[in-house]
Amino acid sequence: MNIFIEKTGMTRRQFLKGSGMLAVAVIVSGVFAKIGIDAFAAGDDYIAQRAAGLYTLDEKMALRKSHQNPEIVEIYREFLSPGEEKYLSEKAHHLLHTKYGKDIPTFIEELKGRHQGEDNHEAA
Repeated sequence: MNIFIEKTGMTRRQFLKGSGMLAVAVIVSGVFAKIGIDAFAAGDDYIAQRAAGLYTLDEKMALRKSHQNPEIVEIYREFLSPGEEKYLSEKAHHLLHTKYGKDIPTFIEELKGRHQGEDNHEAA
């Protein structure tokens, strides 16, 4: 009754099939790895070129500092700190500084409170 005894080991056909599948998997993963490495290298080159271009443009600009821009100075004099060039005025701080994450709901409530306070002040 040799029929019921399970054979141990691997046949030549199973070995060749498994080896072929392993070789295909190695080749495909190598190709994808090469594509990934090339993509990262291209990204690094792009970033370096972009930074160099921005520095070149910045060097060519006549006004390189925002606080020396006549239009910005005028905005501060007329709106953000009337009558003077006070760059750290409370109005400028609240309008120009960016809030992120958990600070945003508090900031919105603060602005609503200020707006309602101004409405009540104008009505009186």
